[in-house]
Amino acid sequence: MKISNEARTICREYYDKHCGTCPIRPQCVVPVGGGQEALERWSQAVNEAAESH
Repeated sequence: MKISNEARTICREYYDKHCGTCPIRPQCVVPVGGGQEALERWSQAVNEAAESH
């Protein structure tokens, strides 16, 4: 699973200003862990946060 365009747009919007106020930051900064499955879970959490924003 890749990071959605919606999540990327939100990231671009907040990255230059201040990541601390980004609505998807709580999911974004969580350690991914090892392996493809961990990456998939992390990507899904970030994408879901972006969808609910």
